[in-house]
Amino acid sequence: MDTVRDKALALHASGSNCAQSAYCAFADSLGFDFVEAHRSATGLGAGMGRRQLVCGAVSGAAMALGQALGNDSGADLEAKERCYRVVGSFVERIEREFGSSDCRTLLGIDLSTEEGRAAQKARDPSESVCNRIIARAVELAERAIADEKAR
Repeated sequence: MDTVRDKALALHASGSNCAQSAYCAFADSLGFDFVEAHRSATGLGAGMGRRQLVCGAVSGAAMALGQALGNDSGADLEAKERCYRVVGSFVERIEREFGSSDCRTLLGIDLSTEEGRAAQKARDPSESVCNRIIARAVELAERAIADEKAR
């Protein structure tokens, strides 16, 4: 059986953006609709609409954490605070391991320019950067979900 990590990397290899890959890999294990999730995560790719803000893999994994641990209504402040704590720790871990959670910094390319997009095509950071972060983000999110559910 494929792991969440394997699913995420296969999604990325098939053309899904980093956010879609990280989030939708959890569809089976968390029981949400894959197509709706894929559509919802579209705008988070390349750091939110190619603005290169928060890395899509980090955003997608944070969505999975919210799906698993988030609050069902605004009245459930305890679940919201728990989810904030878990996501905050997750992002801190990513930043420690990779030096940033910012897409532009992680890639070292400015995708808002023609030169940056040409460099991306020439260098193709998918394997050297994106796949490493996708894999690690889903591993950390999966572990955090298991740890929180065990409490």
